[in-house]
Order: sequence, then structure tokens, then C-alpha cells
Amino acid sequence: MGLYMGQRIIDGVYTYPFMLAKRLDLKVGIDSYLTEKDRTDLIATA
Repeated sequence: MGLYMGQRIIDGVYTYPFMLAKRLDLKVGIDSYLTEKDRTDLIATA
């Protein structure tokens, strides 16, 4: 699920902060996917 949501963030459907607010349990998977796809610019710090 983290991979899917990571792709949705890349596609611009969701933002990183919004997704973490809704599904904090997916943070590790999302971070891993965004890093793997070279899109660490989308990882926002709170």
C-alpha cells in the first residue's frame, strides 16, 4: 500500500503531509518508494 500511495504522491493526487495525516502507518513504505524513485523532494518535514 505504501508503494501505491507513494506513486499517487508522485502523480500529484495526494501530498505527502496529507497522506501522513491520514495513514502514518505507511510512512516507511512511502519514504522508501519516493527515495527509490529519486523523488525525495516530495518528502516534506513537519
